[in-house]
Amino acid sequence: MLLDKDYRHSASKGNSFIDSPPHWIVHELYAFESKPNARMIMGTAAEAGAMNAIKNEQYEEDDIHKFTQKTFLELGGTEEDDEYEMTAKIAVRFKDTLIGFGDIVSYQKELQVSGEPYGLKHDIKCVTDFEFKDFIVDTKATAYLKRLKSGQLDKNWYPKQSDLRQQFLYKDIFKKPTMLLYCSHSDTETVELEHLEEDQLAMMIQTFKTIEFITSIAKTKEDIVRMYPLTLDNFRWGKGDTELKQFAKDIWQKAWK
Repeated sequence: MLLDKDYRHSASKGNSFIDSPPHWIVHELYAFESKPNARMIMGTAAEAGAMNAIKNEQYEEDDIHKFTQKTFLELGGTEEDDEYEMTAKIAVRFKDTLIGFGDIVSYQKELQVSGEPYGLKHDIKCVTDFEFKDFIVDTKATAYLKRLKSGQLDKNWYPKQSDLRQQFLYKDIFKKPTMLLYCSHSDTETVELEHLEEDQLAMMIQTFKTIEFITSIAKTKEDIVRMYPLTLDNFRWGKGDTELKQFAKDIWQKAWK
């Protein structure tokens, strides 16, 4: 088994494997540590800004902006990033919607459960955003929301399949309904998931099983590398000739020598 004994399945790892197996291989088998990009930092900082405002009842926009942008910089962003200004505005929109749901029970709650009930050898780790008494809200920061001329969200884009896989996993593990809250700097939309198909959970569990299967039959990491062509066009690889892309190219070249 090539997976470390302490390996834990998660929605983010499962979605990474679905989107790009080579991306998962580089990070989980070769321990490459990617630095978060500005878009990733935007989501984390906006959530933190909203939570800080709600927790301390500091609802003035200037205060939320200052805290959120300070957090954005501390996490590795810069004032030159387009996301620097957007993050602060998104935090306000998160706050405005979240306070309407009642008292927050937990924020960034982590839960690790056995994978055995799902037919897995490794445990599953989940981290929620905002938990309320009767449901969980997962916040998604974005540059903009795609809408139709009617004003409705474009169903070809929302809710994202990766978000659904994550939320149905959380719903099953936490035994609570889940909701998605999408926010840009100028737009907000909540998406309830009760009416949607739940085969997304089966897809996520199947992905976890695939990960365990390929790492159990392969003798070396290079065997797994040779199972998949190296394609770098998925958004997870970033733009330009990054350190991550070069690292991956080196691995695939060595595996096929």
